[in-house]
Amino acid sequence: MSDYDNQIALWKRQPKDSDVAGKKYPHYTGKAKIAGSDKQAAAWLNTDKTKDTQPDISIKLSDPITPKEEEPF
Repeated sequence: MSDYDNQIALWKRQPKDSDVAGKKYPHYTGKAKIAGSDKQAAAWLNTDKTKDTQPDISIKLSDPITPKEEEPF
């Protein structure tokens, strides 16, 4: 996405062996570039919508997750 500013790309999240039962995970995850800054994106579909005023999709943008540096032993 390096050439695309102010765009988000999402992919359907696949369940993982490490997922905790009962915890809500995003339906989609991906990357975004907003005003030149890389972001991580997560999206949830509102499948339990009870009012027309509730959003159909909620998206959260956050700073990219970087792998933790290994600690010396």
